[in-house]
Amino acid sequence: MLRIQRLTAILLMTSAPFAASIAQPTTLVPAEPESVGVSSARLRLLDTMLRQHVDDGRVAGLVAGVARHGKIVYLESMGWQDIEAGSAMRDDSIFQIRSMTKPITSLAVMQLVEAGRIGLDDPVSKYIPSFADMQVFVNPQDPDNSPTRAPSREPTIEDLLLNIGGLSHRDRELYMSRQVRSRSEPLDVLVEKIADVPLMGDPGAQWIYSESASVLGRVIEVVTGQKFDAYLDEHVLGPLRMPDTAFHVPADKVDRLARIYQVPRDEGALTQVPDMDVPITTNPPLLEGSAGMVSTVPDYLRFLQTFLDGGTLDGERVLSAPLIAEMTKNHIPEALLPIGLSPQSPMLDRGWGYGFTVVIDEAKSEFGVNNGEFGWNGSLGTFSWADPETDTVAILMLQIAPSGAYSLSGKFKALVYQSLLN
Repeated sequence: MLRIQRLTAILLMTSAPFAASIAQPTTLVPAEPESVGVSSARLRLLDTMLRQHVDDGRVAGLVAGVARHGKIVYLESMGWQDIEAGSAMRDDSIFQIRSMTKPITSLAVMQLVEAGRIGLDDPVSKYIPSFADMQVFVNPQDPDNSPTRAPSREPTIEDLLLNIGGLSHRDRELYMSRQVRSRSEPLDVLVEKIADVPLMGDPGAQWIYSESASVLGRVIEVVTGQKFDAYLDEHVLGPLRMPDTAFHVPADKVDRLARIYQVPRDEGALTQVPDMDVPITTNPPLLEGSAGMVSTVPDYLRFLQTFLDGGTLDGERVLSAPLIAEMTKNHIPEALLPIGLSPQSPMLDRGWGYGFTVVIDEAKSEFGVNNGEFGWNGSLGTFSWADPETDTVAILMLQIAPSGAYSLSGKFKALVYQSLLN
């Protein structure tokens, strides 16, 4: 009971900055697992597995949360935010969520679609004129020596939401060699640099995990006249009471920042990864909609619960139920499947919605998942999904490179599903 009371206090505290005009939360309060069809005994197995990774020194620390039917049945922090400083992990520790920023950006785009201010079929050049002049590599495998040609058509807003616009990724050699992305340069500069690099293929011709969401962040700025972070604060993060989700960690929250650790190649100890050129504790010029945000497990539980609840959380609607349904279903045509971060790692069971992967063939999954499950991960070990069939949300946050070390997210997922009683 003391644990339940403490979790309630944490969740109410995280929503306090936005509570003045909104009633106290009625969802995502702690509950006894069996009251919502979850096994306490099996959750203890999950807890033991996670703690073993921390106790063995494989990961510095982590926070994990599970909610079912709008009630939190598991929220635990373990290990260290900062080993060297002796700073213990907290339930509200702050993590760099990297690509888990994409669904937040996509929700903001869909709000403007709902308001009639953006059309899914609109060419990106309607908002960013330089996209009208983009070229395509004839041989994208050898871009340095490839001629270019005009694309079959211009990329659209929906192309960017689906990663089928022909853009490349910030970590690919194509963009890195051309210094496309720097946290020291603002979003409009990034987008113009992207527009100056030829496409990897015709829009709509292939799925390429890309910097598309950052371009969409700039579209939001152009349409609304607001900075991207200001728009999110007003229309997404504020209404959903996600006060620790932002593009940097301010000075008064640095004591909650989880540091990044590199997994050793041998039997050595974890080593802390140096800060970026513009540290995550500095308000960056670049407001990167693809990978720039920080968040907490309590905040992101609220974000995904909103999708299970049809776009409304605690009486605050951020998007209509029909558009929530559009965001969380596959829009990738059969001809472009399977998708994957690389040809060597196809996601045979998944398609892509607007900002999320979506399970479309559960029989091809390595886990016991359900069709319709949606979610996405971050390149530093953050991991999330929501399952409409079982009405479950699960979040795992840690900061480790490489993010897939020890297959911890897969073990977490398997044990969460095994804890469900019905």
